[in-house]
Amino acid sequence: MGNKSKIDLRRYSLVLVLAAMIVICTILSPTFLTATNITNILKQVSVVTICAFAQGMIIIAGEIDLSLGYLAGMAGSYACIAYVATGNLVLAFLFGILLGALVGSINGLFIAYFKLPSFIVTLAMQTVCFGAICLYTKGQNIYKIGDFKVLGQGKLAGAIPVAVVFMLIMMVITHVILKYTKFGRYLYAIGGNQEAANAAGVQVCKIKWCAYIVSGIFAAVAGMVLMGRLNAGIPSEGAGYETDAITATVIGGTSFSGGAGTAVGTLLGSLIIGVLNNIMNLLGIDSYLQMIIKGAIIILAVLVDVLTKTQKRTVKIMASSSDGNQK
Repeated sequence: MGNKSKIDLRRYSLVLVLAAMIVICTILSPTFLTATNITNILKQVSVVTICAFAQGMIIIAGEIDLSLGYLAGMAGSYACIAYVATGNLVLAFLFGILLGALVGSINGLFIAYFKLPSFIVTLAMQTVCFGAICLYTKGQNIYKIGDFKVLGQGKLAGAIPVAVVFMLIMMVITHVILKYTKFGRYLYAIGGNQEAANAAGVQVCKIKWCAYIVSGIFAAVAGMVLMGRLNAGIPSEGAGYETDAITATVIGGTSFSGGAGTAVGTLLGSLIIGVLNNIMNLLGIDSYLQMIIKGAIIILAVLVDVLTKTQKRTVKIMASSSDGNQK
């Protein structure tokens, strides 16, 4: 019961932080709390949030995926090429999904079955993804993508941005996976204690491999939404999204050591970063200073996570010692 209240407190604290930021930003800038600006924030965070859902599942399993940004850029750009060639949006979208799943499966294969460090494999995959699209396009961007821009600029019922709809759909999918499926429970188990999960009969290699496939699919969706927003296939625009995704995930309460995290928390973490970016832009803060601030936030978020885990371990050790003395 006490553990559940702590988790709820963490979730509500994110809501309170977000609410406080909105109040402060409204005071700092009169244009912040306008319908146009709020819509812009939601559209701007949509791509990062989808990547963050992917990153969150990987981190929960105790791993990392640094290829998300460049994978998004590659899959999104190739989907644009497929649409220009066929004129079929559904076919182009499925092609992008297929590419994402393929790259994710390669990542998962080397990490899960060949036991290579996820940091090294996914870092190398950044270069592979960028090279794969630039080799085909000769380093040129893809323009005149026609109705493909609907994925990033379209509106549902004339009011709700399609990019936001994608973000919400991916959040629901992530929430269902993590909370209501065996696959999700196994991710937590592996991230919490891989040896114990293996001893309990969990197919660790298979679950990790599948997690990277799911991550690749999410990255591809994010990439296609991004290219739709840009109204062009620009592979280099995917760079950096993996870092923003890590930031949103960790701020949202996902433990960097694995075994803990939620889809709702990730969404809140992404919104907090989105609001922060927006107000810094409205106030005209230098872009390089913004990078420093975001980097500092990552360090602080990880520090809080580490200190929290250390405190929990200390309490458990003290409780165990107390029980032993009583016996």
